[in-house]
Amino acid sequence: MTRVARLGALAIACLAMAPRTADAAVPSFDCDGARSQVEKLICGDDALAALDARLARRLARALARADADKVAGLSAAQRAWRARMLKACAQADDPRACVADAYDKRIGEL
Repeated sequence: MTRVARLGALAIACLAMAPRTADAAVPSFDCDGARSQVEKLICGDDALAALDARLARRLARALARADADKVAGLSAAQRAWRARMLKACAQADDPRACVADAYDKRIGEL
């Protein structure tokens, strides 16, 4: 991985770990751009938003610790996890429980 790409990943990691000033939990993504029902669910639920922010911080730390040749793979794995989670939880009987469980498991993996 090039130095520029690694610095870009580090910048994203730093932004994800930046403290939030609002009282309500804020997810790691822009809720104004939330398209799926699951993303909207996360945006509207403080506990799920907090889990999303926690996962983002955990991912940022993992990316910062990863060797240069592992950063792209870790990023790709995260994108794949997110796509699977969005699809599965959209079809779940209890989407909120599905999201919470998926986030808990992913945080544990990282």
